[in-house]
Amino acid sequence: MWPRGQQKQKQSTDFSDALNREKRIAKVKDVISPLPRGSKIAADIVTETKVSVKEPTTDANNKKFKKTIDAGGSRETDPPKRSSNTGVKQPSNAASIDPPKRNSVARTQFESESTAAGVEHRASQDPEEDARGIYNILVQTRQCEKLCAELGLTMSDIRKMKRKYNDNDMYRSGEITQAEFFFMINEDRRPLSAGILKFADVPDTQKFLSFDQYLLCVVNFAVLTKPELYQFVFDLYDDDQSGALDEREFAKMSLELQSKQFHFSANVGTAIKMLEGKEGRAAFAPDDGLVDLGEFMRFAKNFPVAFYPIMNMQKNVRASTLSESRWSRITANKLRVQELLSYMRRHQGAIPPLTFCESVANIFFSEVFNNRKRAGELYALELAQ
Repeated sequence: MWPRGQQKQKQSTDFSDALNREKRIAKVKDVISPLPRGSKIAADIVTETKVSVKEPTTDANNKKFKKTIDAGGSRETDPPKRSSNTGVKQPSNAASIDPPKRNSVARTQFESESTAAGVEHRASQDPEEDARGIYNILVQTRQCEKLCAELGLTMSDIRKMKRKYNDNDMYRSGEITQAEFFFMINEDRRPLSAGILKFADVPDTQKFLSFDQYLLCVVNFAVLTKPELYQFVFDLYDDDQSGALDEREFAKMSLELQSKQFHFSANVGTAIKMLEGKEGRAAFAPDDGLVDLGEFMRFAKNFPVAFYPIMNMQKNVRASTLSESRWSRITANKLRVQELLSYMRRHQGAIPPLTFCESVANIFFSEVFNNRKRAGELYALELAQ
């Protein structure tokens, strides 16, 4: 039987041992800091790290701890701290699992980014999609907003056309009628001029045009080049969408272009008769009587006066919206973007270096930079598709 003093000392030692064991566990938990935010270590690995912390100390540590108590008899002596390598060693095992997971996440992120441009391009083609606010609340649909942004129309351009749109809204309803629209562009309603409404998919039975539909019509038509205007006329009278004009369709186009409402109708009629004559028919139309797009383009190139009505209509549209000089500049930027895009296709995405004139113009104007930026965006969309 132990003496009374020694028994108390043993009880005190047991109590100190339990107390210090709880302190040791609490301090080790504090040493292991929580994983940083965004860590890719799985939850089960963190659980294993906590279990490994609660493992009992080794016999060597227990003996060393008891010797410290016996020598000094102090209850406040802390046990030797576990090496810091213990807390680092557990995540190192998790690191062997981490790279495959990180690679899979990076691969998924790369695939999502590579298809983001294609998804955005398909979504922007939806006519009902809301605009993103590039032109504040003036433009409501993403389709119209995307068209204006691609052509480099500024906020000042949109506001100017909006003021003219509101000035011709006689009923102050927020929308204009088709009669008001043709009055704005200084054209009478006829089959040739009504073809402009197809840019906004406006049926003949629709009475009112919103501002977005108005923009789709005038912007698309104002930036057409001469070959695109010729193709516009060809597609307009190709009723069956066969890719060729038969005798009935060609006669309908001839009568429309020779209308007395147009200026210089006599000159237009002379050009049409040259085509309908023996020499003209032999030069441009085959024996089957059909005129395809290639033959139609050759005729338009040799007899441009026959298409004066459509040229004059574009001139009126440009003058009634912004100005002839402003639309000419916008069209030139459009052609420059197409040239840059063609160059990038041939050179695997490489963009041509700046010429001396472009370097000087880039100091004073932002159009050079914007054209190159837009060409790069279009090339990225093609790769994503």
